[in-house]
Amino acid sequence: MKTEALWYLGERNLELRSVDLPDPEAHEVLVEMEACGICGWDLLAYSGRFGKFHEYPFRAGHEGVGRIAKLGSLVQDLAVGERVVCHELPIGARGGGLMARHAVRSRDKVTPIPDEPSLPAQLWLAEPVACVVNGLVYAGIQPGDSVALVGAGYMGLLMLQLLRRTLAARVTVFEPDPRRLELARGFGRGMGGWDYVPDGSAVLAERARSYDVVLETAGISATLELAFALAKPFAIIENFAWHHHRQDFDLDDWHTKGWRILNIQPQMNPSFDSLFPRTVALMASGAVTNEGLLTHVEPLENARAAFEAGLAKTGGYIKGAILFGARSAGMVR
Repeated sequence: MKTEALWYLGERNLELRSVDLPDPEAHEVLVEMEACGICGWDLLAYSGRFGKFHEYPFRAGHEGVGRIAKLGSLVQDLAVGERVVCHELPIGARGGGLMARHAVRSRDKVTPIPDEPSLPAQLWLAEPVACVVNGLVYAGIQPGDSVALVGAGYMGLLMLQLLRRTLAARVTVFEPDPRRLELARGFGRGMGGWDYVPDGSAVLAERARSYDVVLETAGISATLELAFALAKPFAIIENFAWHHHRQDFDLDDWHTKGWRILNIQPQMNPSFDSLFPRTVALMASGAVTNEGLLTHVEPLENARAAFEAGLAKTGGYIKGAILFGARSAGMVR
């Protein structure tokens, strides 16, 4: 069948193309997409700086939500019309990227979600939440731990919500942006032992070496340096963000402090797919939500506006998403 899909052509260059999509094989499903999130990965690709990882052009999107349009002959536990979230696949995998009107996925690469008509599809963007769940699984927060969350962007705010369900005795959020810090306060309302710091350097003298777990989600040199400064001896330090730069480290600290330093990404967990049903259950329970975090939601034809806002961080950008509705092929505005 034919469908329309968004492609990255190079620096700030998107195109909506008509593409051939294979019929689902026996163990596969055809998904009619409703929404797809714009990840930091997508913004890197749109900026033209993805060439070291994959040659342009390539299909966009890996944070998809949609409805089953067709079942392979061996798929018995899903129904046409059922809503699902799609799991992440490598670039170029069969079935294509998820910024498209349709995609084909193996049955084990989709997870059903509650069909609540009052909830827009974009609120069910589960892939980034699964990444946060993955990070917290590896963080291994113990009863009474002190936790530093360095960065309250989109992923940090998701992580903050799930920190409410841990047994941490103390959580400190470090975030210089006033609006994001206020969102963090809202998500942490009523939690004893939580505090919010706009300038980490201003409190470093009293906070240095005082956290059992440090979660770095901002992806810049200064926040990674702050993370190391905050960590106690024998702390767990998670490099959750993707840092697109080289950085020098004092490896004496790494050796003598006994830190466990984890580079958190889906590929480090061979059972990452198994987190999706658990993630959906957490979202359905209200433990974590995308509500209030999706600041730039655009139809497929106007995707460029959301991507540009994401690169420039204008208009209070936190997270973008693309919606799929009326058909209109051609260059993306």
